[in-house]
Amino acid sequence: MAQNVYKVGQRLIFKSMTNLLFPHENLLHKKFLQTDLGQLYLSIPFDELSMTIEPPAQSKSGKGCRPWFDVRGGIALQFLKHYLGLSDDMLIRRINTDWSMQYFCGIQLKPTEVIKDVNLPSYWRGYIGSHLDIKSMQHILSRHWGKDMEHTHISGEDATCYESRISYPTPVKLVWSCCHSVYLIYNDIRKKLNLRISRCNYQDQKKVFLSYQKTKKKSKRQERKLLKKLLKFLFRLLTLVKDILEQNKTGVTWKQARQLRIINTAYAQQHSKVYGEVEQIKDRIVSLSKPYIRPIVRGKETKVVEFGAKVNKLQVDGISFIEHFSYDAFNEGTRLHNCICLHRELFGRSTHHSADKIYATNANRRYCTSEKIVTNFEPKGRQKQQHIEQNKAMRTVLNKERGIRLEGSFGNEKNHYLLQKVNARNATTEKCWIFFGMMTANASIITNRRQEKAKQKQAA
Repeated sequence: MAQNVYKVGQRLIFKSMTNLLFPHENLLHKKFLQTDLGQLYLSIPFDELSMTIEPPAQSKSGKGCRPWFDVRGGIALQFLKHYLGLSDDMLIRRINTDWSMQYFCGIQLKPTEVIKDVNLPSYWRGYIGSHLDIKSMQHILSRHWGKDMEHTHISGEDATCYESRISYPTPVKLVWSCCHSVYLIYNDIRKKLNLRISRCNYQDQKKVFLSYQKTKKKSKRQERKLLKKLLKFLFRLLTLVKDILEQNKTGVTWKQARQLRIINTAYAQQHSKVYGEVEQIKDRIVSLSKPYIRPIVRGKETKVVEFGAKVNKLQVDGISFIEHFSYDAFNEGTRLHNCICLHRELFGRSTHHSADKIYATNANRRYCTSEKIVTNFEPKGRQKQQHIEQNKAMRTVLNKERGIRLEGSFGNEKNHYLLQKVNARNATTEKCWIFFGMMTANASIITNRRQEKAKQKQAA
């Protein structure tokens, strides 16, 4: 048999080996469903989720080469990335060599086929993020997971910040990065016009900045003095760029134009702050690569300020959902009414709700009382003696649920599902990254519950 195979070619050698190991495709599929990855696959309604996203134009036209993944496969890539904690490059390498991961994504590679495009997860993250409808997807997932959830009438909420991976911003570093970017753009324009490199004192300014950065103890006076110097240098560079474009009647690329707009805004903000025109900067830019990021004051002991997306989370029976997502700071204490409404949309009845002290406003107390919702808020005023012990016991249970499950879910997602520092490059992909990180954590919980139920049935 081996000799006949060698006469036909090497490709048929691998095909005959595959048939010997798995003579039927159904057998391979059953083997996949028995794995941990297969159990996770069963807990995610891929077909329904893919219906919420319009297929790419290339797949509609049918022109060009056949894509490796469809929308369903693109969604599977996002779940796989967060479940395994792999980079985009390593994820594609693993898919090339792991048949179970191929089944998870809905493809079967031939023995001679290899996916070489390591940017596929990034492409699908951007495409799905631009078409992402969190509300409709969460409705689909809640219906699919509802049968594995018991206490759906009890909920909790809290807010957290999923930090973006940027260097810690300071005014001096921000202004210097603006100077460096404008200097590169200016020299790029001069190069296209066949002019020599600019003789502005860039190297001198760089030495001053580096010497300041190496200083261990930086006083406010030194910072203010250097900021004024760098702002003058930045203004000079921006003026040079403007003059050379007007004199030669030329333009810049759209990326450079976008970057210059961001730098001009950052210059105006820092200039008004340094020279005392404003006390606080509204919509402050802290990163040139991610201008949508805002400082989120959280008031923690270890981190007073965080930089990333702020999310108000609803949790029902250990399963988390996004109630509000924003890159700007917001007062989560005003979101309780919306959170209760989302709970009712997803699961219907709501009788108990737990939240932090910041949610215990008079307006929220009146709303919960009118809707007959029991909370963990400390009561105000006098209470009837017969209800004191009962209410105290209920508050203890709700506080324990919030403190262990809800607070613990933040650490679980950040430590195990790539949400410690979000590596996405823009606002669209960052939102997609955070959403699928949270949903992957939920799917893993549902998978574990189903496995425990199956073990109990076998034991019985």
